[in-house]
Amino acid sequence: MTGKPPTQPLLELRAVSRSFDTPAGTTHALRNVSLRVDDGDFVAIVGPSGSGKSTLLNILGLLDRPSTGTYEFATRETSRLSEKERDTIRSREIGFVFQDAHMLLDETAASNAALGLRVRGEALRDRRRAVSHALSMLGMRHRANHLARQLSGGERQRVAIARAVATGPRLLLADEPTGALDGENSQTVIEHLRALNASGVTVVVITHDPVVASAANRQLHLEDGTLRDGSAEQPALHPSPPRTERLSRQTPAAFVRKLWDELLDAVSSHTSRPGRAALLLSAFLLGTGGLVCSLGISQTAAIQVAERLNAAGLDEVVVRSSLPDDSFYSATSGARLMDLRGVKGVGYVSSLEADLTVFDSAAGLEDPVFTGEVLVADSSYLRIHNAGVSPSTAVALLDNPWGGAVALVGSTAAAELGIAGPGPGRVLHLGNVAVDVVGIIEDGGRIAELSNSVVVSRTAAKGLRPADPQFVVRTEPGFPAPVAEAAPIALSPGDPSRVQIETVADLRSIQLGVSTDLGALVGISSAVLLALACLTAAASMYLSVQARAREVALRRAIGSSRSSIWRIFTLEGIFIGLLGGVAGSTVGLYALIGISLTQGWVPRLDIATVGVGVLAGTVTGILSATYPALVAARANPAVAIRQ
Repeated sequence: MTGKPPTQPLLELRAVSRSFDTPAGTTHALRNVSLRVDDGDFVAIVGPSGSGKSTLLNILGLLDRPSTGTYEFATRETSRLSEKERDTIRSREIGFVFQDAHMLLDETAASNAALGLRVRGEALRDRRRAVSHALSMLGMRHRANHLARQLSGGERQRVAIARAVATGPRLLLADEPTGALDGENSQTVIEHLRALNASGVTVVVITHDPVVASAANRQLHLEDGTLRDGSAEQPALHPSPPRTERLSRQTPAAFVRKLWDELLDAVSSHTSRPGRAALLLSAFLLGTGGLVCSLGISQTAAIQVAERLNAAGLDEVVVRSSLPDDSFYSATSGARLMDLRGVKGVGYVSSLEADLTVFDSAAGLEDPVFTGEVLVADSSYLRIHNAGVSPSTAVALLDNPWGGAVALVGSTAAAELGIAGPGPGRVLHLGNVAVDVVGIIEDGGRIAELSNSVVVSRTAAKGLRPADPQFVVRTEPGFPAPVAEAAPIALSPGDPSRVQIETVADLRSIQLGVSTDLGALVGISSAVLLALACLTAAASMYLSVQARAREVALRRAIGSSRSSIWRIFTLEGIFIGLLGGVAGSTVGLYALIGISLTQGWVPRLDIATVGVGVLAGTVTGILSATYPALVAARANPAVAIRQ
């Protein structure tokens, strides 16, 4: 008589124990457990809560490792397997069904059923075929395109079984698969497990339900971490043959498909959580928008500073002398300076300390409070500074040939002095000298202070002692230095040392310093904004990792590697950072335009700065996701799956 051919063990545990260190001491979850499960077997492990059933399942499913003893899966000694090899075995040879279906609620039933195939990087057509077959076998084909959140508890559990079946596993591990279901749905799940076993799938069920246990070929009892056979004599343990199977290597095409799926998962994580995505986007938008706007303001302000400094004197030379005023500051001296190469104009100016009162033919004599400055100047001084005077012909009156005392009053000074405008009867008194107001300085041009000054002719200052008389020489760009060298010789050839020259050519270094300091200040401010955005995003993503612990555990259980989990969360950071960078750069650009318009500036922004904003957002997204991604990748799926 020919006996049954010997079967090969699919699972074999020898004297396996598992203990945990706790604050209260060492807890022994499993004690010296030996178990053999052959290919095609259907085993139910029954026991009360806390007996070690889930710990045993975690070891069988390669989610945990024994403290002592050996575990062989399909003749492979699991203690010798790398983490990547364990992930591959779970992905290709083991299917999991848990008490909680562990659905991704914002994805369809078909997408949930395809999760294991996505983890493996299977081709799209192969996924569709396998998922369609699995859902049809579980009677869920008609619900394939419904979101998981729209399914009932029994339907979700059937989708969970379909997810395990779709990968074509050799072993199906079910942990209390009917614990959350009513009687009818429980019976449906039991029937599906029997059908799977009949098709050649080895099934190991962890349960405390005697109805589920009765469906199995063998029942084993686990109590206080010790395993006992409850149905028939456990098969004798046989020495395992040498390891002959090798794990298949992943193809480049499969890896590319996995990367694409991970990117889609990262995008889906944000689109399915719009509130959280909006908060993250706001953080990156503020950070990158502030960066682009700040850099733009820095560039614009630097140009404004340069223009103001240019206007203030990068083409200006000031000439003073220890010679008597009347002999030095004459038309002859001005003409000599004008003859120098590169000179565009020469103006005379000095300040005057004198009591100032106002006479109006209607109001009489008044002594107003005047906070401005009284200057003695000729018409050239106002012209070389591009001052705007109303009427424009009034400027020439400062050089009037008849020797009359006249004044031009700045618009701000006119308001303080109560002068509505030039005209007959509008007279200022400098001490005892009556000065006719012949014009209003509406625009100070290169010297903003002129709007709060009173400029009088040299005739009006006769008998008074002007202070700090000087010639202001306007030159062509690049000529201040040559003019400064030639002016003393031209004005006092016998004793050039009596002529003092001041140039402001060194303002170029000031301009560079101001631009550098402004850039540093803006850079620091931008860095602070980005750091705050990074911290905000990191905190939000860390909380997301904690909230999605069971999703992470599910992915790990069905074969996702730690690097895959890390990539998904990092891609989430890159995606939201890139999106925030684009949005922030756009907002920052519009903010720059708005601020520039309100300040009367011409907005300046190097187009590369927009790229800097996008790059900064992306890099910040990566940095903010780094720690949460590491936390997610290092999470213990055996613990998280039951939380």
